[in-house]
Amino acid sequence: MKKIITCFLLSVLFFGITYASDIDFSSPEATFKTYLQACKEGSFDKSDLCSTEEFQWFQKTNKKYLAHRHSRQLRNAYNIWANKSYKIEMHKDKAIMRFGPMFKSPAPIYFVKDHGEWKMDSMFVFRNIIYTTGGGDWYWKNPNIDNEKEWLDE
Repeated sequence: MKKIITCFLLSVLFFGITYASDIDFSSPEATFKTYLQACKEGSFDKSDLCSTEEFQWFQKTNKKYLAHRHSRQLRNAYNIWANKSYKIEMHKDKAIMRFGPMFKSPAPIYFVKDHGEWKMDSMFVFRNIIYTTGGGDWYWKNPNIDNEKEWLDE
C-alpha cells in the first residue's frame, strides 16, 4: 500500500511540475508559446491564464461570451498562429507581435505587463478588432482612429 501511495504522490508531483513548467509569462514570446501549447492541447484553463486578469474575469462572467466558447476556437487559433514568422515591437510595458508574411495577417497579438508578467491584452482585442474569416483576416471596429496609438498611450 505504501508503494502505491508513493507512486501516486510522485506521479502527481511529476505531472504538476510538468504542467507548471509549460507555463511561462516572462516575455511576450514566452507567453505566446504558452498560449500556443494550450491551444494545441485544447486547454481553456491554460489558455485563459495567458490573458490579463481583466479578460479572465470577463470570460468567466459574460454569459454571451461563454455561450460561444468552443474548443475549435483553440484549434483555429493554433492553426492560424503556429509556424508563422513574427516580429515583436517592444513599448515599455507593452508589446505587439505581428505575423508574416508582410505582417498584415493574422491579427497582431497585444501584450501588457500584468502584475509583473507578460499577458495577452485580449480585452483590447475583443473591444477593438473584428475577425472576418477563420484564416485570420481582420479589421478594426473603428477604423477612423489609430487604435494602436491610443492603446500605447493608455
